[in-house]
Amino acid sequence: MELRQLRHFVVLAEELHFRRAAARLHISQPPLSKQIAALEQELGCQLLERTRRRVALTPAGEAFLRDTRAVLAELDVAVSTARALDAGLAGVLRIGFVGSALLSIVPAAVHAFSCGRPDVEVELSERSTVDALRLLRNGTIDVALVRPPMEPDAALRSELVLRERTIAAVPAGHPLARLRRIPLRRLASEPLVLFPRVQAPGFHDLLIGELAATGSSPRVAQYAPEMTTIVGLVAAGIGVSPVPASVAHLGLDGVAYRPLAGAPDAELIAVTRAHEEAPLVEAFVAAARDAGRDRARTG
Repeated sequence: MELRQLRHFVVLAEELHFRRAAARLHISQPPLSKQIAALEQELGCQLLERTRRRVALTPAGEAFLRDTRAVLAELDVAVSTARALDAGLAGVLRIGFVGSALLSIVPAAVHAFSCGRPDVEVELSERSTVDALRLLRNGTIDVALVRPPMEPDAALRSELVLRERTIAAVPAGHPLARLRRIPLRRLASEPLVLFPRVQAPGFHDLLIGELAATGSSPRVAQYAPEMTTIVGLVAAGIGVSPVPASVAHLGLDGVAYRPLAGAPDAELIAVTRAHEEAPLVEAFVAAARDAGRDRARTG
């Protein structure tokens, strides 16, 4: 039994006239008659009553028409779904991101991506860099937006999607808040509030290394896992913190943000599995890249 036979049977059942059905199908009448006869022979029952004056469905033909329409409708849905998935227009995309990325490009990237793909379900989860990369490796998420540097891994590929300045978050009443620009060596001599190294070892070591290079011995007064907590602790006077520039959007009372001279840039990379070609993933990374360019232009 062929799909073509089923589709031809449905058209004939709708027309109940071989000539008109053949015209709709853009074939001649004899091949249509032959296909219907072959279908009836394979089924072992008569689907149509034929006389010189009329063509009518038998009871078996009526039942077969109903079920065939349902099968063909499901097949059409399956075909559409497969094509949409292949084109990156349907499916589920799972994104893990570091918390500070939510203050920069995540909202714009997700919005742009979803506008062009309304049938795609986007699952977002805030993760540390280490957790996001682990979940990416085991297939739990599809894209990780994290802070570099990261250890080389042939199973993963990364692309820079945002580079922004690292600024200083200091208590509003702190003497450093009176400066228009804070030298890195001045920040390095203050008690620090920082994220735990286990969350993003590469970025943590980069910051501590640059602070130590000023000749000071950086001292972390308090570790905090989330950026909002870090800024809250700064507001409470626990210490100061080097943070990505986008963190200033938090606008928490009691915190002043100042440019930080000599600090390394804060970068955000999109990490995906190296040997996996997934249209949804590629489309989102492109959206993240565009959002990063927009952010860089507007500051």
